[in-house]
Amino acid sequence: MKKSFTLIELLIVIIILGILGTISSEIITKLYRNYYYTKEYNKLSFETDLVLNKISAKLRNRIKNSVIADECNITDDSCKDGNITNFNVLSAIPEDKIKYYKVLEWLGEDLYAKRGMWDNNLKSLIGYSGFVDLKDTNKISNIEYKIKSPYTNLNYVKDIESNWTQEWGISGDVFENNLSVIIFSGSIDRGDFLDVNNSYGWWKSKYPNNKATRIFRILDYNTTNDDTIIHIKALDSINDNAPSVYEKYYIVNSAYAIVPECVKLKNNKCEVYNLYLRFNYYPWKSQDYTDGNNSLLVRNVTQFKFREEDGVMRVFICISSPKIIIKNEPLTVCKEKVVF
Repeated sequence: MKKSFTLIELLIVIIILGILGTISSEIITKLYRNYYYTKEYNKLSFETDLVLNKISAKLRNRIKNSVIADECNITDDSCKDGNITNFNVLSAIPEDKIKYYKVLEWLGEDLYAKRGMWDNNLKSLIGYSGFVDLKDTNKISNIEYKIKSPYTNLNYVKDIESNWTQEWGISGDVFENNLSVIIFSGSIDRGDFLDVNNSYGWWKSKYPNNKATRIFRILDYNTTNDDTIIHIKALDSINDNAPSVYEKYYIVNSAYAIVPECVKLKNNKCEVYNLYLRFNYYPWKSQDYTDGNNSLLVRNVTQFKFREEDGVMRVFICISSPKIIIKNEPLTVCKEKVVF
């Protein structure tokens, strides 16, 4: 006798297959979702590491006591447009006030000019040593000196600096036009200043009484056997006074700023913003970061914080992914980096 399925048996098999199909579908969906979340998290984590490394690489070459923070309103593009209400040395800002400071600025040493370059025969051509022979330093006035810098050739420095400025469309002699200047590091390698308003010329366009007494222009120089006599003079003075010459100096060719630009407002607060790096501007020439070049660092930032203590900086950043929403909140990765 031929065997066959009854209707009930067929229905039972269909129901069981349906249950198994539903369970399998949920498992596959959950596996795919977990894979997608993990992939997006790893991507976001890598992006956060990358931007922190970019920022720290720039900050490592900072003049430590030149680091300032600007107070501005991010919600109405005041930060973007340079409409600051206040600025201060980063290390001097109280803990309860730092949240109002949105922009980070500093002066950066020209590391490439310090390293020098190679000639056609792969011979190393010395840039500048960053050191002064104080025994061979002559004081012309309170704001003018002739210093001797061993193992230094400013001709090579000028070539390197000029290549940089010309690449960015900045014309003029880098020394005559004060595009490259000298700053002394101070007795403990943290700069030398009386106060930030009369040190580097920060925000001279907004506050005309600010001075750049700690900026020395290079008037001329003479190189003999890899030693250079450099004639320098402070750009500004207060009562014909300027900082002392120390045994270590930096050549600086730009200020830098990290500036947030709001892209999403919620309840009159900036919920998401992008971070931009501003560079190629000169505070000692009455410029601010709106006069410099602009480069995008990272998008979809929800937090950007910074602190400094005893010359050590901490930078904290959170980046979100608008693609993944978990419990009404975007997937967000936060990380912190210490910069010495």
